[in-house]
Amino acid sequence: GELPIAAGFKIGSTAQKGTLKGKNVPTGWELFLAGERVCPCCACWTFFGLGWLFTIIFILFLTRKGSDVFSFEEQAVKSDKIVQEHFAFQAAKGEIPGCSDKGHEKKDVCANDEDCQWDNMRELCKAKEVCPRPPMKPRELPLQGDGGRPMWIGLIYEAQKGGSIFDDDILRHIDEFERKLMTTANGAKSKGTESPWDKDWCTKVYPSGGPNADGKCGPVTSVVNLFSMTESGRDAVKLQVDNGYSRFGLISKCLCSHKDDLCSICTADGSLKGLSMSNGGATPSLDMSQWPQRVRDCLTAGLPQQSPATTPSAGASDGNTQMCQRDFSLDLSTLGVWAVDHCKTAPSCQWAPPYTSRVCSSNGFFHPKDGEGLVTGSEKQQVLKKLCNQSDPLWWSQRKLILPQSLDCSKADKKSLFARTVFYPGQKKENDVNEYKSFEKDYVSGSAGWYRKVQQLEAEVERNSDGKLRIMLYSAATLRSQFLEILYVDAALSSVSMLLVWGYMWWSLESVFLASAAMFEIVFSLPVAMCIWAVIFQQQILFYQILVIFVILGIGADDAFILYDAWMQARFAGPDVMQHWTTRFAWAYRRAFNAMLVTTATTCGSFIIGATSVLPQVRDFSIFAAMVVFVDWLFCITFFASCIAVYERYIAPTSVPAGQCGGPGCCWGCFKVCAKRLCPGLWGLKSPEIKLGEDGKVPIVEKRRMEHFCEGPLFRFLNRWKIFIIIFWALCTVAFTVNAGVQLRTAKKRSPIGREGIDTIRGFEILLDEFSIFGTPTVSVFFGIDKNDPIVEWGSGEERNIPRYAGAEALVSPEGQRQLLNLCRAPDAGRDTRCEDKSCIILGRPEAGRCPGDTALWRNQGIDVPKDLLCLSGRYCFMEEFARFWAANKGNCKGKAQAACVSPDCAWARAENVCHSTADENSYSGLPAAEFVSMLTGTSFAAHLKKRQDTLRALGRGYEADLEADLTGFRASNDGTSLKFAWVSFNATYPRENTVDQANAVHDNWEAFRDRWAGSIKGAQTTDLYLFMVTQNEMVRAAIMGICLSLLIAFVVLMCITRNWWISLLGLLNIVCVSITFLGIMPLLGWSLGENECIFLIAVVGLSVDYTCHLLHSFHHAHSESRLGRSQSALSNMGISVLNSSITTLLAAAILFGCGFYFFLQFGGFIFFVIGFSILMSITFLMPILMLIGPEGTQGDINCCRCRLRKQTKVDPVDADIVEVGKQSQEI
Repeated sequence: GELPIAAGFKIGSTAQKGTLKGKNVPTGWELFLAGERVCPCCACWTFFGLGWLFTIIFILFLTRKGSDVFSFEEQAVKSDKIVQEHFAFQAAKGEIPGCSDKGHEKKDVCANDEDCQWDNMRELCKAKEVCPRPPMKPRELPLQGDGGRPMWIGLIYEAQKGGSIFDDDILRHIDEFERKLMTTANGAKSKGTESPWDKDWCTKVYPSGGPNADGKCGPVTSVVNLFSMTESGRDAVKLQVDNGYSRFGLISKCLCSHKDDLCSICTADGSLKGLSMSNGGATPSLDMSQWPQRVRDCLTAGLPQQSPATTPSAGASDGNTQMCQRDFSLDLSTLGVWAVDHCKTAPSCQWAPPYTSRVCSSNGFFHPKDGEGLVTGSEKQQVLKKLCNQSDPLWWSQRKLILPQSLDCSKADKKSLFARTVFYPGQKKENDVNEYKSFEKDYVSGSAGWYRKVQQLEAEVERNSDGKLRIMLYSAATLRSQFLEILYVDAALSSVSMLLVWGYMWWSLESVFLASAAMFEIVFSLPVAMCIWAVIFQQQILFYQILVIFVILGIGADDAFILYDAWMQARFAGPDVMQHWTTRFAWAYRRAFNAMLVTTATTCGSFIIGATSVLPQVRDFSIFAAMVVFVDWLFCITFFASCIAVYERYIAPTSVPAGQCGGPGCCWGCFKVCAKRLCPGLWGLKSPEIKLGEDGKVPIVEKRRMEHFCEGPLFRFLNRWKIFIIIFWALCTVAFTVNAGVQLRTAKKRSPIGREGIDTIRGFEILLDEFSIFGTPTVSVFFGIDKNDPIVEWGSGEERNIPRYAGAEALVSPEGQRQLLNLCRAPDAGRDTRCEDKSCIILGRPEAGRCPGDTALWRNQGIDVPKDLLCLSGRYCFMEEFARFWAANKGNCKGKAQAACVSPDCAWARAENVCHSTADENSYSGLPAAEFVSMLTGTSFAAHLKKRQDTLRALGRGYEADLEADLTGFRASNDGTSLKFAWVSFNATYPRENTVDQANAVHDNWEAFRDRWAGSIKGAQTTDLYLFMVTQNEMVRAAIMGICLSLLIAFVVLMCITRNWWISLLGLLNIVCVSITFLGIMPLLGWSLGENECIFLIAVVGLSVDYTCHLLHSFHHAHSESRLGRSQSALSNMGISVLNSSITTLLAAAILFGCGFYFFLQFGGFIFFVIGFSILMSITFLMPILMLIGPEGTQGDINCCRCRLRKQTKVDPVDADIVEVGKQSQEI
């Protein structure tokens, strides 16, 4: 194992330079890399500069383009018909014209539009308020943050240790926490003074006593509110109502009491006491003598006989005057009309918690300071009963807002694991754009800020609850910093993983210069590839692509170790190689070049096969990963190769001898000195030592410890136990195959965001799973898009896609109009189609029939609006509104005097003093096609729609106007004679977060709904969920196809490079076993086939081929004829490289186990297990197979063009001892 060093070994020496002979004479390129052309460091600086050049170009490009360079959005599968229909629908619908369109982005344009006004807080144009509100009082409105969004604050409570939120002790701890949180938990101001929440920041409400009245903190949306109506709580509510904190004022004082009884003026069947009908049921008559005396006296003394200026109608004939009336007012003449509506739900008139009663609750009940204690026993059970009563819309809305979807109201013993609280800070000055910055900086942030105080309070209350309650705070002011804190930790761990790789390379290469050069090669391959991808190819960089850095850490380190180990092993390659240092460099470079070419080709091939995927994220990830691997290989064979020459020329000769402090490895030397004394035989701690031969002059070199270990003890162990080892891995592979087949399934739930132990992540997970925080999803049914080819041309954005129209002529016929109305009215069938849970597909009131409308508004304005704000019809349909427009205008009744209101289609309404149409929208049977299109596209219907939007905004329901404008409509043909496109929409019950199976079920259910109700007009239906569904369906197919094709590519590349089918098949067997083993381990880790896992599977072959290819390449090119000799040569030459490479990768991946975000943790686990199994099976499965049945001599070689790749029978000195050991092993 020891060979003399030639005289020309010293770097830079000229001995024998002109007389070099043999096949190892360096080429001009190799001389340039070695510093023998141009200048000694020119090659190193050239490639170092190229790396920085590409990086600087990318940085400049990033500076110019900004965040547009990156994309964190899901990309759609554009080849799928469902996806094409979705984007064709979005393009056909286009931008909704109005104040929020792109034409109104400039302030001066917005100001010139009489229907629009500029919002200074959000810096955008919006529809002008139909009912301008009075000047804001201090903290009357929520504080607005950046972009005009309210600065909400939320709390999530989780009951633990088998408890329930409704348990008395847990409710007491929540009450204790919120009382301190909103009173004594002070925040810090810029001057260092404390600032209690209830003094300086709570949203305030003001009594109706006058404009100068002092306000108080208003109610928060909290589970504690619901159980706060103890005797003390009811006293507080009564006092507040007496002081003007109630919209109904005198009505509340007269009707409400402490008793939980039916309202005293109502009957149990939902009618009003004393109400009778005269004139054949045409005229109502009210006898108040049947009401309690206390109520009569109270109302008679407080209410006027008749309001001087208005009636209780929501829409008066003189415009929007009554709609804009903000204060509730009644008189004795109109009391009966209000009371009839009030009694329909058989309400209780007990003093109630905020938001649970229209009449008997206070808008100023602030539970942290008002009232004491919480209800228990039967009173608590009564509260739970009300919460689960769907016929009481106010209590039911609180149940949906505060309590989770998993609450089972059907059980007698109701339990809930979760609850939430939501409240807001108040805006002190209107349109103060800097106030929220002060709130964040001076009050919330900092070590003495409110957020830190809340964290301390959380910990205190959780300790007091003995671990039964977990509290998680999140808010608009802290959420970004909360997630950034986690991200900073994860980024720090990522940096630590790279530092560990650098540190281990420093340890192994024993040179900080070479370790740093290798890290430059690895790290800079990413920005160079990004530059090519973004600047040259003009593609956006995805989140998954950035994570390629952790993949390349292992692959790049592997290439660096291969090249450096080849340089070190060249010392044993014989006189022909060691005749001069340049021949040594040429021999090492060629050997490493070929070895790295094999792995780079197989890895890139395995990745590049992903370019065939229909999934954009898989395709882009695969192409980018292949690009990074290729760039890293280029850097290794250029920059790192030249760095080895620079190191040997300038740095190595000045180093302190190995094993001493300051020697190779710098400060590692001190550790090595101690380790040598404690354990002299520890492999890997001893650097190659240079000794003198017998003549005392000719130096000899001893191999490194790990090389000795690989070719000696490791080889002998594997050779001795190869049969048992092969059987062991075969059984493991079978077991993992069975486990994967039995347990590995598509994901039943989405991947978690991060570790459950982190409050921010756990709270956000509960929000996503249990509460509706992103609004209600909608499903749209549209008509007029070509089903066979929906898209004419894809644009750079959704608004630039060009749809292919097929026309919506089926809708314009009378039959088509009726069928469209039938589709729109399908939700009125009741619970079969519309409900408030997941048992049906449309979200809305569970009762059958339409939401009762405001009769007065319909008669006055011809506008139909549900009288109950909480009554949800579940659909948005322009055809229904057209039928109402037709009904309102039938008979031309509007504007007629009472004497003229005598036609069969008209009637006079005494209460509203107006002539109105008696037609009903249900009597609409369709118009002739030409007349229908003319009316639909005419100015009268457009004016009707505009009037409806103004009415909704005047009633404080502007959100409905915006939704209707977006979720239903039509587009006329260019000549205006027909419809080319139309759409209607429905509120859906599916959750925002779904598994692929759930998404498929949603699609199937809506397809069945459309087929059932749309009749012959058919159309198509779409929703945002379908983009996710198609992607997930393709993910599993892409993963399976990706693995199969990657394996095929790996086999083909091995065949092309080794030209030996025998070796290639054994290599394929090992890669297949590694892939199967990883598939089998996934269920044991709790993983299923979700989005992350499918991307991992596509990359598993690309990661697992390296070590297999290195060992096979070394086995194939070994100079021994026997399989044992070849195996030992492969372990000796490549064992140290693959082991060092795997250790660096495992270290980098293991650090990611500490990450907070689940994807980083899971990605680290993926790399760790794939690399771990790859190195284990390459060393302990592939090598024993090669020792047992590997080819000998020219077995398996492929003849090509009369040229046969033959092995040299001459034994190279570096393998002399290996061949001898092989022969001895065969004899044994």
